[in-house]
Amino acid sequence: MADSLSIGSLSLSGGASRLTGASSQLDTEAIVAAAYAAKRQPAVRLEQRISRNDARVAALGELRTLLGAVQDAVAGLRNPPGLLGAGENVFERKQAFLTGGGGLAPAELVGLSLENTAAAGNFTLKVLRLATAHKLAAQPLGAPGQTLADAWNGGTPFAGTLKLGLAGGATASIAVSGSMNAQDLRAAINAASAQTGIVANVITVSAGEQRLVLTAQETGKAIELADAGGDSVTARLAAGDIQAAQTARILVDGVAVERAGNRIADVMAGVTMDLYRAEPGAVVGVQVEPSLAAAKEQITAFVAAFNGLRDFVAAQGSVGSGGELAAGAVLFGDGTLRAIAQTLAAMVGGATPGLDAGRLGTLRDVGITLDAGGRLQIDDATLDARLLTRLDEVRGLFEFTATVASGDLGVYARSNALADLDFTVAISDPDADGVPDAVAIDGIPAEFAGGMIRGVAGTPYEGLKLIWTGSGDASIEVGVSQGVADRLYNAIGQSLDLFDGPVQQAIDRLGETSTSYTRQIERIEERATRARERMIERLAAMEAALGLANTMLSQLRAQMDAMSGTN
Repeated sequence: MADSLSIGSLSLSGGASRLTGASSQLDTEAIVAAAYAAKRQPAVRLEQRISRNDARVAALGELRTLLGAVQDAVAGLRNPPGLLGAGENVFERKQAFLTGGGGLAPAELVGLSLENTAAAGNFTLKVLRLATAHKLAAQPLGAPGQTLADAWNGGTPFAGTLKLGLAGGATASIAVSGSMNAQDLRAAINAASAQTGIVANVITVSAGEQRLVLTAQETGKAIELADAGGDSVTARLAAGDIQAAQTARILVDGVAVERAGNRIADVMAGVTMDLYRAEPGAVVGVQVEPSLAAAKEQITAFVAAFNGLRDFVAAQGSVGSGGELAAGAVLFGDGTLRAIAQTLAAMVGGATPGLDAGRLGTLRDVGITLDAGGRLQIDDATLDARLLTRLDEVRGLFEFTATVASGDLGVYARSNALADLDFTVAISDPDADGVPDAVAIDGIPAEFAGGMIRGVAGTPYEGLKLIWTGSGDASIEVGVSQGVADRLYNAIGQSLDLFDGPVQQAIDRLGETSTSYTRQIERIEERATRARERMIERLAAMEAALGLANTMLSQLRAQMDAMSGTN
């Protein structure tokens, strides 16, 4: 079937109608285009709304990123819950100060790395001996390429099996023959290094002498060689010690400690010692303290992240001198943005609930204040002084803290919905099997499953999770406080929830609205296209009629002119 057809002034091409004639001398194409544009004007307005929605979605995405940055910044300041919480708590980070060394810099003798679980305190350290790796050297070989038979057996062929490994470890059997040279033997031994823990090297002593050296890959463990069949390889190898296997030996507060290696991580919890040099007479003093620098760095990061969020909020509410919205203020008046900003501002400007009177209770108390624009400012001198002299109170200002009257009960999780900060957990377990028959928090029934007590939604203990490891009946007093970092973290987490969070809900609503607009645009365009085609057909008919009339008029004029010429 042909995809184009022309009838008079109407042209069909690719299924679309076009006018090709202009007998009326009118710009019929412009008339059709203007009419089509007028019919489509509602769609243009909807497209503009979709563009605005897209801009708002992008801005909400930026809001989500900025909120995430604040949440990340306060995460380590909140006393993270769970088994790994201590390792993530910035207030638990430690630093070590080394003194002494007997004329040497302490760092020349030992290096210390600390985990958050390291206890603050001091101890003395002496490095009496470093661990060394066992090394053996075989009897000399001649020039490169000389066979083992020529070097070790007077030219007589031999063949045997060498069994080798480290003391207490896996072994491997290596086939050795007199036809091999030093490099052949080296390659055979190294092929089993992953199993034996022994590495072989060939050292060129001179143009006419080589030595095969075996080195243990672990310190403190001896290399063991044995014959496993055939001719004796060990007798021909005649390996001798060039460095004995030796364990490391240190004194910690006068207590002798011996280990196989020079990295010692199992003497004190959270403390790893790297031994560099042995000086039996040198005493190193070690002072382990909380890392105030790490705490301040994290607090500073929180302030920077909060100010980045605050700048975004201010930009979205910016109005020009003439009352017009600033470029990019696409969330002006947005309820979601306003609610989140107000919630977070109230938290950073308010007091921490649950703290005893006289303690540091607001950010202002540690030198962090809000300026007229809602941005946080740090007085470094005040913050430094508070960290140095009242660290526990600074922690209480930021962290979630809990005082529990029993070691069998611990706080596992909490939320901002927790409305009661001093309560009693009553556990009824008459048969003492560790599975309570009933649990109540200040008289309100709670849930128990899998060793965990959960506050019921809708009660003052919603979001509270306690771990119970005891048995029998118990009545346990619990007191908690929620610092500003913990409340910020929880509030932002709710805002960013991908299912019920207000940011995602706002994005979803905009997406649904834009989808509805798109469907409306499709219907408008369908109607506008049909109207355009009808107009084209009518104008084409008019052009065709005018063309026919013009033809008849021309013929009539020609006949009249002919008659006039005859007369």
